[in-house]
Amino acid sequence: MHQAAARPREIFALFLLVYLSTFAGHYTSGDGSDKRAWAEAIVLRHSADVDPGPAVRYSIWGIGHTLLAIPPLVAGELAAHSTGVDLTPIFYTLLFVVNGAALMALICEYLRHDYPPATVWKALLLVGLATMWWPYTKLDFSEALVATFFFAGLVLARKGRTAMGFAVAGFAMTIREDTVILIAGLALWELARKRDWGRLVPIAAAVAPWVLVDWAANYVRWGSIVNRGYASGFVNPAFIGVYGALFSAGKSVFLFSPPLVLGVLGWSRFRDRPGFRADALLFAGVFVAQLLLFSKWQDWSGDDGWGDRFLLVSTILMCIPAVERIERRWVFATTLALGAFIQVLAVLPGPLSYLTLFHSKNARRLPLYVAAFYAEDGRLVRGGRQRLDFEDIRFNPRYSQLAGHWMLIERMFAIRGSTDTSLEGRTGTPLPVAMPIEPGEIEPDLLWLQALRGRLHPQLAGVRSSE
Repeated sequence: MHQAAARPREIFALFLLVYLSTFAGHYTSGDGSDKRAWAEAIVLRHSADVDPGPAVRYSIWGIGHTLLAIPPLVAGELAAHSTGVDLTPIFYTLLFVVNGAALMALICEYLRHDYPPATVWKALLLVGLATMWWPYTKLDFSEALVATFFFAGLVLARKGRTAMGFAVAGFAMTIREDTVILIAGLALWELARKRDWGRLVPIAAAVAPWVLVDWAANYVRWGSIVNRGYASGFVNPAFIGVYGALFSAGKSVFLFSPPLVLGVLGWSRFRDRPGFRADALLFAGVFVAQLLLFSKWQDWSGDDGWGDRFLLVSTILMCIPAVERIERRWVFATTLALGAFIQVLAVLPGPLSYLTLFHSKNARRLPLYVAAFYAEDGRLVRGGRQRLDFEDIRFNPRYSQLAGHWMLIERMFAIRGSTDTSLEGRTGTPLPVAMPIEPGEIEPDLLWLQALRGRLHPQLAGVRSSE
């Protein structure tokens, strides 16, 4: 038996401090806004209607995220009444910081009895700092919550607590209904390990209450157990989604989470380790299932998000086998440095900052060899510039999120990026030209730094009446 690398609670505390150091403390996504609004409607108005006015509007998302949002929102309301300061955004977004640290503690518990201490530490650093998991501690998307509940259920079931494990993992289905694929995979994993079809009874009993909760939430909103608020959109050509998720310049999971390369390379060794064969098959199965499912979705890349957020769960799972490929120091150090650098590009200005500016600005580029061409005398004949769209972000490295966030870092530290347009008609419009960023338009998205500067995010600057 190897000496334990570190106790999970110590890992939790360590990563909690790391993630708090980049904590923003303000609301982020429109999707999260609806889920939060439903929690506020339940607490303040005892209603499923998220519109406080005369109109009726329902959140189209699963109720699980909303249920998790209720405690921090209640705490924020109580703090607001006591202090007169609206602390609700901080309490709510802390949920995702705690969730991020919790997954790291779970991975520690998962690995520490089978791998040497140094190896476990390396694996935790890779997953916690060098994958897109770190930026998602700053975002209020549901995928990160699903990842933690699913993996917690796996760890519990692995310890023989089948009913409790599936009850915990099953809650994820109330967060995102497509998580049923993950739960089905976990059930097959349990059957493969125990080779006992009788295990389906406790599994079904543990999951059934959450299915009923989801159905009840749907019935209250739509008059049907089926969620009728979200129209199906599996209309994208699968090849485009698969190529984009794996190999595109702007959304590849390998670019946004470099340890995934080691995870794929180490998978066969991980599978051959005693006691991990079923786990390895589960991780690979989840990755393939989510890849194929979301490749058909109309918004295959999960925008807005940092990288491909739809594959966050499967990416983290497939990064775990990297534990088999980090024995060489240079491999580990290079992967950690590259991955951490990529995540810092996100956490420093905020993971959605570039996309938010992209939405608000009229970014335009000169088309190559179409509306811009050379006349016989060698003069460049310029046509009209065309609007950049998300296809440019997804597939053109010049306008990708990584390039965009590097530009934001340059502006943040007053570094002037290239604005040379002499070869624009041949090589393309530089990003700083296509989407100019004014001085002072972007600042570090760090709560502690903004507090020191007295420039808190508008969502944190409001003062409430204490009455």
